[in-house]
Amino acid sequence: MRPETGAGGVVVNDRGEFLLIRDRNGYWVFPKGHIEPGETPEAAAVREVREETGIEAQVVAPLGTTRYTNDRGVIREVRWFLMHGEGRPRLEKGLTGAGFFPKPEAVRRLDFPEDVKLLEEARAHLPL
Repeated sequence: MRPETGAGGVVVNDRGEFLLIRDRNGYWVFPKGHIEPGETPEAAAVREVREETGIEAQVVAPLGTTRYTNDRGVIREVRWFLMHGEGRPRLEKGLTGAGFFPKPEAVRRLDFPEDVKLLEEARAHLPL
């Protein structure tokens, strides 16, 4: 099976906290998304964060790539970036909350095993 490639937008503020958003189903997730045709992974990560949260982020450093198989048996390739974002997360249609949380608390708050797995992988790369 051919892997899907995605851009993992990991937003970390200056206190080393991850940005999480709560969707309309009550699940906490962190921004990550697909790369559009002709788009660089860095640009995709910045776009996803802006679209999902309203935060203007910038990529500070690449953190490597993770290859994993999700719960549906799809092989994913996620490219991680250390990103710094500014501004209060805004709420959009489908979102009920957003905020920065300390790294250990962020892991406890996530409800999707797939996201917990990815966030743990990202934490292993973070130079914080």
